[in-house]
Amino acid sequence: MISKERVLAAVDHCETDRIPITFDAEREVYDILFEHFKTNSKEALFDRLNVDTWMILPENFIYPKSEEDKIEKTSIWGYKTRATPYSGGTYDELFYSPLAGKNEIQDIKNHSWPSPEALGFSHFPAEAEAHKDRAIIGVFTWGAFFIASFVRSTQDLMMDFALRKDYAEYLIRHIGEVSLAVLERMLESYGQDIDIVYMADDYCSQQAPLFSPDVFKEMVVPYLSEMVDMVHRHNKKFLLHVCGAVRPLLPMIIDAGVDMLEPIQIRAQGMDPEGLKRDFGNDICFYGGVDLQQILCNGTPRQVSDEVKRLIDILGPGGGYVLGPGHTYIQIDAPVENILAMYETAAGYLVR
Repeated sequence: MISKERVLAAVDHCETDRIPITFDAEREVYDILFEHFKTNSKEALFDRLNVDTWMILPENFIYPKSEEDKIEKTSIWGYKTRATPYSGGTYDELFYSPLAGKNEIQDIKNHSWPSPEALGFSHFPAEAEAHKDRAIIGVFTWGAFFIASFVRSTQDLMMDFALRKDYAEYLIRHIGEVSLAVLERMLESYGQDIDIVYMADDYCSQQAPLFSPDVFKEMVVPYLSEMVDMVHRHNKKFLLHVCGAVRPLLPMIIDAGVDMLEPIQIRAQGMDPEGLKRDFGNDICFYGGVDLQQILCNGTPRQVSDEVKRLIDILGPGGGYVLGPGHTYIQIDAPVENILAMYETAAGYLVR
């Protein structure tokens, strides 16, 4: 099997020659791995790690190009972040939400929203062709709730759900309409070689969803279903990123047609892999799973290898599993030898 075949077979719940593998990491981790393998090529790195996927981001994704190297950045959606150092690197931390404290629907109408043309996809066809043996994952933008939590602030948005339902519904519907137009443009004009469409939309903590299933059904399911339907009309698979304890929402996510779920944060409440495979393994493909909170950062290479084998044994039978980090991006606290143990084991261990 080539990588593309391996990933798409797993999404369709077919067993493959080996478990499909994905990879992503913080920029600093990429730099360490480039140094370890004596290369500056992402493709060469992926070859060494036996990675089966290739993700393509649009131009101006999150920030306009002119903002990318600044300490303080303004996103295309109008919120602002500040590059904040931590041990080993930096994260962009939110410090300004333009609709925070503005409680009238007219404030939403007055906000400067990006046009669908703000995101650039012209490089997609050439990049997809250059990596055509891998499963091509195309990104358009974040989910409407996730964007709203930055533009409005999570605190105000949660209060909206309780006290200002009309405001929350209008805000999320409007963002959803912009995002849907971006998705349509990507698929219609530049998506012919994309295999999987990716959307991040975080609405869970480590313990539970941030709001009730009823609110999820009312606020999120409508735009999620529209986006999945559009992706399926173009014969692509839909990969949804939701960190944390998403289990209570999984029946509705599956009913909306989502094909794949990332990142499978197994230490979150209700996210034990045995239960997920038993209850949802026939209906959705799990993507990720390797614990970054304890195992990859604090374990030994042997413990990492054992955990990879455990996940493959649980989630791999019958297909429906792509192995990768359980937080999308491998963090700087993961020792190189643990990262290598993870990927070497995944490439060589067969489903029992």
